[in-house]
Amino acid sequence: MVPKVSSKFARRLLPLGSNLIETSTKKPIVGNGATNLGNRCDTFTMLTYNMLSPYYMWPQVYTYVPDKFKEWSYRHALLEKEILNKYRADIMCVQELTWKDYDSFWQEHLEQDLNYGSSFIAKTPPKYWQRPENEMDGVGIFYNREKFDHISSTSIYLSDMIGIFNIKELNYLKSTIITLTNGAGEPVGKESLLNVLHSRNQVCLFVSLMHRKTKTLFVVINTHLYWKYDEVKLCQCLTIMRKLDRIIRQLLMGIEGATYSKIKILFTGDLNSLPDSPVVNFLKGDVVSRADFNLVNPLRPYLNRYIYQDTSENAFDYTCYSGKLKGIFDYIWYHDTDFRLKKVLTGIEVTEELKYLQQFGLPNEYHPSDHIPVLTEFELLS
Repeated sequence: MVPKVSSKFARRLLPLGSNLIETSTKKPIVGNGATNLGNRCDTFTMLTYNMLSPYYMWPQVYTYVPDKFKEWSYRHALLEKEILNKYRADIMCVQELTWKDYDSFWQEHLEQDLNYGSSFIAKTPPKYWQRPENEMDGVGIFYNREKFDHISSTSIYLSDMIGIFNIKELNYLKSTIITLTNGAGEPVGKESLLNVLHSRNQVCLFVSLMHRKTKTLFVVINTHLYWKYDEVKLCQCLTIMRKLDRIIRQLLMGIEGATYSKIKILFTGDLNSLPDSPVVNFLKGDVVSRADFNLVNPLRPYLNRYIYQDTSENAFDYTCYSGKLKGIFDYIWYHDTDFRLKKVLTGIEVTEELKYLQQFGLPNEYHPSDHIPVLTEFELLS
């Protein structure tokens, strides 16, 4: 039986176990939830959230979760409460949203009842997949039509690398051998990096929006990188950045009055990468040396920070609490000359809650996913 959380402790934890803090002062502010955010025209709220697909509730992984809290109907009700009521952000990026759930609930409900537009892309089913294709998950972006007009949407499969890599890079991908591992981390074979990249089914979604008040162009990116092999995640991230470069050029040519300074980038998602990982270092602008060439993030002029660099060290322990796999994996990237991070929903209280309840990880009675939602408020600077 789950112990009852004391009312004093519950105020800090429930329903998401966190409080909004001012990033400039690190002091709590009064109130909680979307109604206290984004009231001015030059501010907006943004959320990223891995929802945990019902078809990834692997029995060998989530042995610590009582059956009642594994049920999709129970978790879906909590997701609705969080996303639609508690933390309804102006821009919402979700991962592990199934095609079926997007079509049957989220798209229509957000459009008709809340005046939100949306875009979605599903992954291609892997070889082991035996369920209907529409039960495959993907990534979605929802946006508040009161603040943003939709310009265009582009989606890519990260296994499609045509025109992304040059000859030197392709030779490196072919010659680099990856030691394949199973879920327990045990070696099961070897394969070239190129073949591993071709066999993965991850996707990325780009949605271009016009901020209605300032006529500023936003490109919002949402992805969910592969969970293993740093070299694979690094190449997937490079693919996204190079595709983004093309999208920016298309906007400059296709939108009257568009300039580089009027295009702002927000890159978000589950990167399955810790803050000291090659992927994060690459995005920050570090040069990645490989054989006889260097990889540099071509979009660093648009992306130079992620939100945890602007919050206190004790604001988060993790954003993923999946049993033995815990870490900060969920990111929002931006440029600090374009946006100022004003507020963030802290996550440290989830760690405190789990310790108090003597629980191993999420989901549980109060949290529908093994990730926590990451909610922010940004101020548009120019």
